[in-house]
Amino acid sequence: MDYKASQKIVFLLPNCASKPVGGVKMVLEYANRFAKDGCEVSLIYAAYSKWCKFGLLHTVFYLYQFCKAKFTKNYLPKWFDVDPSIKQNLIWSLDRYDYPKDAKIVATAVDTAYYLNQYNIDVDNKYYFIQGYENWFVDDDFVKETFHYPMRKIVISKWLRKIIIDSGEDADLVPNGFDTDFFQLQTPIKDRSPFELIALYHTDKRKGLDVAFKAFEIVKEKFPQLHVTLFGTPSQPEQLPNWYSYYQRPDKETFNRIYNHASIFVGSSYTEGWGLTVGEAMLCGCAVACTDNNGYLEMAKDGETALVSPVGDANVLADNITKLIKDDQLRIGRAQQGNRMIHKFDIELSYKHIQNILYGQ
Repeated sequence: MDYKASQKIVFLLPNCASKPVGGVKMVLEYANRFAKDGCEVSLIYAAYSKWCKFGLLHTVFYLYQFCKAKFTKNYLPKWFDVDPSIKQNLIWSLDRYDYPKDAKIVATAVDTAYYLNQYNIDVDNKYYFIQGYENWFVDDDFVKETFHYPMRKIVISKWLRKIIIDSGEDADLVPNGFDTDFFQLQTPIKDRSPFELIALYHTDKRKGLDVAFKAFEIVKEKFPQLHVTLFGTPSQPEQLPNWYSYYQRPDKETFNRIYNHASIFVGSSYTEGWGLTVGEAMLCGCAVACTDNNGYLEMAKDGETALVSPVGDANVLADNITKLIKDDQLRIGRAQQGNRMIHKFDIELSYKHIQNILYGQ
């Protein structure tokens, strides 16, 4: 699609993008493609919102951190190759943003939607990209209030669309897509050791690592040769047993290598808007044992593309891991079905859908 230079798109992000985050990654994927197609794209990172509750000393320190980030540009997503034509800017607050009146503006989080709702621009130029039910710093009533803002809503999953429809509104469903040039099946599934597990490490309690670690201990008692590979953004957790390996912010080559070395991906989250790591693991040929949160279930079908356990239940999660280890046919079959299924979630198809929503092409 050919765009005129006058066509502008602005993505409003709730904070800096210095650390890898799944939701930010999807915004950057779309931003890059719009830029490649000729749009003038801007990424606006907001350091402060009305929900930040600071005392005087904390405010002074935060202002210092903000100025330092502006000067050093460490708010930029160095973990992602952003198109150089895209304008990126860290501002203090979105209520002070001198927004362009002639741009398509996309809110990417509940707090950015609040500010976009106040902007004096044509309603047809306001979009709300919803990637989760974001009630972790605001209450449910406020989240639901944002669903009624006069702007076009785009959701990434069927469960989120149902919530919005149940509220009396509507939303376009654009499932997250995967870059199949980035994540690839390189090591034959049948050649992998069944005792090699992989999981995302995260300090956010919603990721359920307490459940995963308990499940790993249960399985380790049955299979002493078990080995778990963890990857994530934080520093390596302290006192990690020697049967674990940890990779902090792996690059593309390392990511593919560790996914392809593992037989089983374990997802333990209590809640996910989507669950990108499940799809990444499927692309690389892992069988999946995961919890039944709504985001995972967009891809993980119990007994077909994964083995699914109740959220928070380490024992059933451990049982499913054990089944996959003991039964080669089951493990290989689930991995193959997951790999075939996940290819229908193509980032290029998702981008075309987003493109059509914004420009009606």
